Formats: sequence, C-alpha cells, structure tokens
Amino acid sequence: MKFDLRAMARRPRRKSFVVFRDIRPPATFASNLFAAVYAPAVAIWTRRTDAILAEYERSLSALTTDAAGDINNELDQAENEFLRLVLSLRAAMGEWLIKVEKWERSKFIGAALAASDVDLSTMLTSNDVSQPLSEVLEWNVSLVRDINSQARQRIATAVFNGLRARSPARDVAAEIRKATGMARDRSLRVAADQLQKTTARLAQARAEQAGITKYVWVHSRKLHPRQNHVERDGKIFEWSDPPADGPPGTQPYCGCRARAYLEWLEE
Repeated sequence: MKFDLRAMARRPRRKSFVVFRDIRPPATFASNLFAAVYAPAVAIWTRRTDAILAEYERSLSALTTDAAGDINNELDQAENEFLRLVLSLRAAMGEWLIKVEKWERSKFIGAALAASDVDLSTMLTSNDVSQPLSEVLEWNVSLVRDINSQARQRIATAVFNGLRARSPARDVAAEIRKATGMARDRSLRVAADQLQKTTARLAQARAEQAGITKYVWVHSRKLHPRQNHVERDGKIFEWSDPPADGPPGTQPYCGCRARAYLEWLEE
C-alpha cells in the first residue's frame, strides 16, 4: 500500500527536508546466506573429490575407451546431487529473505519515526515488497546454478587435461582443490554482494511506497572504490532519474547505500 509520508509528517522548523538515518546491513546476514544457500552447493564437489580421483586413477592405469565416460558418470552423480538439492536451497533462500526483510522493515520504521515522528509499524508489511523479494530469490537460485556449473567445468577440465597429459593423481587433486576453492571464494563474494543488493532493493521499495522520491547517496568507504561513487557521496538523486549505472548498490560488489530524503516543497 502506497502512502504520502510527507502529508502525514510534521515539518521540521527552519528546514524544508529531513534525511533518514543510514541503514547498514550487518555482515552476519551475508555469512548466513553463504552457509545456508551457497556453501551446500560447493560442498557437493568437495565430497565428491575422492570418488572422482579414484575414477581418474583407475582410468589412467587402464587407459580404456570407456575412461571418459566413467569419469563423466562421476561428474553426473555430483550434478544430480546438486539438482536434488536445489529445492531445499530455494527454501533456505526464502527463509533468509524473510529474516532480511523483517530486519530492514523494522529499521525503516525506526528511521521514519526518528525523521518524521510518524509510526509506520501498522502500515508496512512483507507483502508490500513481495515482487522485489521474488526477483532476488530467483536471481540467487540462478547464481547458485552458475557457481555449480562453473565448478563442474573447472573440475572436468582438470581431470581430462590430466588424462591427456597422464598427470599424477596428486597434481589433478591439487587442481580440483583449486577449483572448489575458487567456487567457495566466489560464493563468499556473491553472498556479500547479494546482501547489499537485497537491502538496496528493499530501501528503494520502502521509500517509493512512502512517496519519497529522493535519496542521499552514501559511499561505502570500501577500499578500491569506484571514483564516480566517491564523488556522489552526500549528493541528492531522484529514484526516477538515477545515474547511468543505477542507484546505490546496483553495480557488482557496490556497498553504497541510499538515505531517504523527505522534502517539503515551498508553498
């Protein structure tokens, strides 16, 4: 339900605007997302490493025409295990989103109360943001699938390159560990990024629901930032007319945030 917070709020003296306090998501949410959704997918390949290596050693010693097929069977078993896991990962993602939305809603309610003296606790519900939450869920399922596919491709490349070069199993094992390590590292980065993107989407949805059309850009203070994001720090933008690369939190691994800017027009 949309409403006009400006019409409900008490205008501050000597000012034509108020800025909501900064809402910064705790890093524990990213850790929880990794543990619940991304880590189980990576763990499949870690568990399957011994079986894949055993088949590699057998194929290397036998050098039969069935070697490639036998190794692919091991890879397919890991893939099938992942496909069976997807439903539970989707459910885990949904549970994570419920917790993040509840946290963000309470923070927005508190920020609105402090800025406008209006209590929105009875006006905001999770149903108001069901569309962005659904989009976030589907995108994360897609990301997990991509991480799984990338891990399989890297492991398959290591194994079949090893067969062609008749590399020792220990060398192939090192390459497989490297592949699973890369999948884990990417998953950690993705989980952190998806937390920022989820809360950014929710911040915009809540502000627009309240009829707030503007925001103040807050730079993340990360190391190696985008220079144009640094230059936007403290500047005012409109949700309907964002910069060319989008509002805060849109770009990959962007940790910038938006503070709602509630403005009263001069009469």
